[in-house]
Amino acid sequence: MLTVWSTMLRLVGLGVLLGLMSAQATGQTKVVIGTAKDPNLGSQIIVARDKGFFREQGLDAEIKFFPTGGDLMSAFVGGSVQMGTAGLTPVTLLRGRPYPVKVVAQVADISGAQQLIVKQNVTQLSDLYGKKVGLLRGTSPEALWNAIVRTHKDFDASKVQIVNMGATEMLEGFTLGVVDAVVLWEPHSTRARKSGKGKILVSGTHSYLGNKVESQRIFGDHALLFASESFVRDNAATVRAVVAALAKANDFMESNKTEAVALLAKEFDFEPGEMTTVLGANRYTLRLDDQLAGDMDALGEFMYGLKRLPQAPKARDWIDPTALRGVRPALVDLK
Repeated sequence: MLTVWSTMLRLVGLGVLLGLMSAQATGQTKVVIGTAKDPNLGSQIIVARDKGFFREQGLDAEIKFFPTGGDLMSAFVGGSVQMGTAGLTPVTLLRGRPYPVKVVAQVADISGAQQLIVKQNVTQLSDLYGKKVGLLRGTSPEALWNAIVRTHKDFDASKVQIVNMGATEMLEGFTLGVVDAVVLWEPHSTRARKSGKGKILVSGTHSYLGNKVESQRIFGDHALLFASESFVRDNAATVRAVVAALAKANDFMESNKTEAVALLAKEFDFEPGEMTTVLGANRYTLRLDDQLAGDMDALGEFMYGLKRLPQAPKARDWIDPTALRGVRPALVDLK
């Protein structure tokens, strides 16, 4: 029996040694990156994976998908994920706990993906008087709604009934006429427009009031690349390699739009035309700048005002531009 166990242990040891030798031979550094099956958050990650940009940077990148930002944050805090991409809300809530998370790059400005969706006959905000508007309290859609109310001072929001609903419930409710309008984010808003025969009335970056399209930024939301303070400190080369791979993926998306749309449409289960619409609502960039920092501070104050945070985190305390500055210095513009 001892001889059998001794042989097994030798074999296990040999397997471990061979695995280590293989990893050293390929020079690949293992990193687990969490994201969502969401083109707002994971587009560059999918492109970097499928086009081999992670491997080019010496990374063995395992991509894990999570159904919600909260699930990703739990895995991140638990240590099964070293880096991730998520919307500003869950990352801000994590930082405000407080937890030592650092933003190392932006992934996309998704302000335009936050949208007030209405029926085709609605052309003005006042057309919503006496109507029901679905949104999810305590999230970026509520922040967009508040921005709409602040911007359009002649709009009396007290004449509108707000219904607290999740994204799936809003899709169904808008399609069936349970609610007359919804405040949603892409890709849910594209699905709502399609199934509920709706249109955008206001987004975070544009107004469609009176059937006129006007550029008007009233709300900022972003997708962020993050890691823990200790991971950033102890694995600087890995963080830099991830940022470099995503920067190349971003370049690919800009210069090979047709191929990128086809690749992402397949991954996210969209028709190419729908995928083009979703991608067009966002501005994909790794840039760290004052616009981002101001929007991060604004959302932190919003969450603090809702008493969801004990304090509002200050963006410049948890943005670390070191890796991005080492890869693409022109994309760091923080004053």
